Amino acid sequence: MTTGNPMFPELPVQVEERISIEPDGTVVARSGKVEYGQGIRTTFAKIVAEELAVPIAQIRVELGETDRVPWDFGTFGSLSVATDGKTLRNAAAYARTELLRRAGARFEVPTEELVASDGRVTSRDGRSATYQELVLESPVTGVVLPGFQGGRPVVPIETSAPLRVEARDVVMGRARYVADVRLPNMLRGRVLSPPRAGAKLRALRDEAARAIPGVVRVVREEDFVGVVAERDEQALLALGALEADWAASTEEPAAAVDLTLREDDGIAAAFASAARELTASFHVPHITHTPIGPSAAVADVRADGADVYAGTQRPFGLRDELAGLLSLSSESVRVHPMMASGTYGRNNMGDAAMDATRLSRASGRPVLVQWSRADEFLRGPNRPELDARIRAALDGRGRIVGWDYDVRTNPHTYGGAFLPPQIMAMTSGRNAVPDYDVGSARVVLHVVPAKVRTGAFRSLAAAPNVFAIESFIDELAGFASIDPIEYRLMHVSDPRLRRVLETVRDRSGWLGRKSEPGHGFGVACSIYHGTYVAQVVEVTVEARSGVRLERVWAVADAGRLVHPDGGKNQIEGGIQQAASWTLLEELPHREGAVTASSFVDYPIARFADAPFEIDVAFTSDPGAPSSGLGEPGTVPTAAAIANAVFAATSARVRSLPLSAEAIRGALLA
Repeated sequence: MTTGNPMFPELPVQVEERISIEPDGTVVARSGKVEYGQGIRTTFAKIVAEELAVPIAQIRVELGETDRVPWDFGTFGSLSVATDGKTLRNAAAYARTELLRRAGARFEVPTEELVASDGRVTSRDGRSATYQELVLESPVTGVVLPGFQGGRPVVPIETSAPLRVEARDVVMGRARYVADVRLPNMLRGRVLSPPRAGAKLRALRDEAARAIPGVVRVVREEDFVGVVAERDEQALLALGALEADWAASTEEPAAAVDLTLREDDGIAAAFASAARELTASFHVPHITHTPIGPSAAVADVRADGADVYAGTQRPFGLRDELAGLLSLSSESVRVHPMMASGTYGRNNMGDAAMDATRLSRASGRPVLVQWSRADEFLRGPNRPELDARIRAALDGRGRIVGWDYDVRTNPHTYGGAFLPPQIMAMTSGRNAVPDYDVGSARVVLHVVPAKVRTGAFRSLAAAPNVFAIESFIDELAGFASIDPIEYRLMHVSDPRLRRVLETVRDRSGWLGRKSEPGHGFGVACSIYHGTYVAQVVEVTVEARSGVRLERVWAVADAGRLVHPDGGKNQIEGGIQQAASWTLLEELPHREGAVTASSFVDYPIARFADAPFEIDVAFTSDPGAPSSGLGEPGTVPTAAAIANAVFAATSARVRSLPLSAEAIRGALLA
């Protein structure tokens, strides 16, 4: 039995590593995942509260603290609920059965005559014991084996969707972010950004920087240069006083990797016998993460160990990297994940944490490193670009009988590394294989080095691939003179995908809506890590101002919904971020040198760009395993908008962003 992802099989779990009951009745739930806005702290609390039949306020969730929680690979891919959510549910259910057993032994009655509710076990004759009384002599321990079933279901205490458990602190300004950490005797650090990724430092003049009052040290370690000062403004002055001479990297780029993701027999015959054949090419440029709060970290390095406070998606991976940097054991380095303002894959890389650790080691004192907005553009990772060429063979009725997809992109992995082929296929090739019945198909992936630094970005290659595939499906529907939703349904055998398409058709009133010049409707859908999403969008298009996203209807099937309101939040946020990169974003660079330094050079969507309405509905089967919602809502949005722009203008724009200039160019073409 697995989680649904072969990379993460279900393993035996030590209950005491996951669930404990404190003397005051607080239930502690532990996970190696981290919270960065997707709402898993609330979701995990709700899962444990349901299984143990206690109020959600009685649950304390500990996430990512490397000396307190079980090891975890990282938080990504919308897998937290599908993997650790399931683990916590099973551990809590096991704990409940053990509490019932202990109460049965105490009252000398069968467990079938006991009820667990509101943090206590009660017998039919009215006798009861609190959970803390039942663990007074010994905590709940044991091994939960794969396939464990928790017995009869528990009626949740919470009947209404709870707010995010951290929401009040965020709204009231009490939330503690990375840059809010203050340690005794702490210094401030800044790091010099090279002009391009991989640049080599040939020479450094730092006399003027070292002479600035308050500057404690200028640190150079090969190509790394940083300054440490008593105050942040002193560190900034010193950074500006450095004179660095950089040279381009002489390292040979990694060799390209070519992978065949699917190749059916009969592909040549399908095209040879086709009634019609269509071909189109699509381009998705580099974009960057643009966290609203730039990266920061605090490190306190000592001879016997280190404490590092960071916004990270991989606390254990970061711990091991820092231990390697410091030549310390992993156990002597403690990573404390903090709230971060926007992650989306960016915090897979511990850049600021590595900076702070280097500077703390050199200065012998705790150091807070704060990146600037310009640093994020110059040093931060970016989403890989994508170029796709698609050919489709159609029969006389317009049905697809052959599909040939050739796609070129960069590594979508941690640090832009070229990893084993199966990892490259799952990351750079994500969603490259269509979710439709397309007859004989060939899908070939080429992973090539990028000129700029690349890394994981929300949904990895899924959103770029789906932009190309779903735009082309719309073209085929138009060529066959078939309604775009009906055309998709012609090629769908998966009942869950059919259901989200039919539901979004009905909720949006698709059949009664008519596109006209300057005003259009578009549709797109996708399956992402077991979550099904279909979207219909409404846009207006003006020659000068470009595209305005008016409304979005989204339907999702993510299996069992733990926190429907939180799931709705994720879909809404994902759509708005995807609309930003669809309509506005493109990283400006010249031969690997990023030329943006602020949001003036790299515009992103603002509040005024938000659609007037986002209607979200779920078609989830409560009996199906939970899947994720952090990323799936972003995946079909670009294609849905592009298809709506075509409906409004007859301009098929096959390259992002969908700017006014791009639309005018498509019209001329």
